[in-house]
Amino acid sequence: MNQYHRFFRRLQVLFVGILFSSLLFIAPVHAVGSAAVSPERLNQLDTSLQQEIEKERQQATAEAESKLDREAIAAIEETKKAIAAIERGKTQEAIAALERATGKIDILVAQYPKLALIPVAAQVAIIDFAPQDFNLVERIRNQVKGVAIAEDFPAARELLNNLISEIRTAIVNLPLERYPDATKQAARLLNEGKIDEAKGVLQLALSTLVVTEQARPLPLVKAHTDLVTAVTLAEKDRDAAQRLLEDARAQLKLAQELGYARGDREYAAFDKAIKNLERQVKARENTAGAFAKLQEQFSSFFNRVSEVVKPGDSSNRAEARRRD
Repeated sequence: MNQYHRFFRRLQVLFVGILFSSLLFIAPVHAVGSAAVSPERLNQLDTSLQQEIEKERQQATAEAESKLDREAIAAIEETKKAIAAIERGKTQEAIAALERATGKIDILVAQYPKLALIPVAAQVAIIDFAPQDFNLVERIRNQVKGVAIAEDFPAARELLNNLISEIRTAIVNLPLERYPDATKQAARLLNEGKIDEAKGVLQLALSTLVVTEQARPLPLVKAHTDLVTAVTLAEKDRDAAQRLLEDARAQLKLAQELGYARGDREYAAFDKAIKNLERQVKARENTAGAFAKLQEQFSSFFNRVSEVVKPGDSSNRAEARRRD
C-alpha cells in the first residue's frame, strides 16, 4: 500500500470519528444566546445552520472534483500497473505501462507549462473539535504555546486538533516537476535489467505526491448564517435578531481565537459593523442596505480566509500578515 492510499485510509478512519463528533458539536451552537428564543425558533436556527454547513460541504466537494485531472489520474494508475507488472515479473508489460504514463505526463506538461501541481484525488470532511467556550479555547492555546516552547511537538499537534472547526478539503497532487523524471528513469532501469531499482524509483514517486489543503472555518459559516437569519427577523422579532447578531460577533471572535486569519484587520471592522447593526435594529431603523453591504464584504472575507494552503504557504502568509 503506497503513501497515497495510506493517507486516505487514515483520513477516512479519522473522518468517521470527526463526523460523529461534528454532530455533537453542531447542535449546541446557538444554545449560549438562545435564552429569549422559543424552542421552535431554536430548532429552525439549528436547521438553517446545518443546511448552510451542508451547502458549504457540497460546494467544497464540487470545487475539488472539478479540479481533478483525468490525464494525471491515468498517469498514476499506469504507474501502479507498472509496479504490479514488475512484481509479477512482467518487465515488458511494466515498460509499456510506463510509456503510457510518460505520454500522459508529457501532455500535462505541454498543457500546463506553468503549473507545478496537478490534482489527482480529493477528500472533503467536516471537522469540528473546537469548544465554544472561550475560556477553554484560551486554556488550550496556552497549553499549545507551553508544549511548543518545550519542543514537545507531538503533544502540540494533539492539542492543536482541539482547535479545529472547519470544512476541510484535502487534495492530492501530482508534482509535475519531479514525476516525469521518475517514470523515465524507471523505464531506463527496466531496460537495463535493474528491476528492483526501477520498482524503488516508482514507489518513491508515488510517495512524493503533494497534499494541499483548504479550510472553510465553521465559525465563519455560523456567523454568516446568523447574519442571514437576523435579516429575516429584523422586522418581526427584533430581540431574536439582536441575539443572532451578538452570536455572529461571538462566532467571529471564536474564528479569530482558533487562529483562522487571526491577525486580519477585517475582524475588527466586522465587529464594529455588526454592533452598529445591533443599534439600528434596536432603534427600529431600516437595516436593509447595511445588511446587504455587510453580507457582500463578509462573503469576500470568507473566500479570502478559505484560500488553498500549499506546503510552505502557512509561513509565507503569516509573514505577509506581519508586513501588513
